Amino acid sequence: MAATKRNAMWIEQTRQKVQASQLINRLQDHVLGTVELSATQVRAAEILLKKTLPDLTESKNVNIVRRVSELSDGELAGIIAGDSGEGTAETPSDPPVLN
Repeated sequence: MAATKRNAMWIEQTRQKVQASQLINRLQDHVLGTVELSATQVRAAEILLKKTLPDLTESKNVNIVRRVSELSDGELAGIIAGDSGEGTAETPSDPPVLN
């Protein structure tokens, strides 16, 4: 019975995950001292992991949200003038006024 296209994709993804976990296990054993690896082997494992696992480095496009009460007078004046390039000021939510 031939594998369907969807099944073939799942099989390939599973292979990649297994290979990545094997590389991680091997590197952990090296760090713990149970396996000796050369610098070339460690570098090759690093390159292969970068190709199979997502990079979790921090994004540079992070907006910082600060409350108005935390801003200095100079920062508030800059925001009013439109000169602020850092983050977003957040006003505290006031409870609704009931009549």
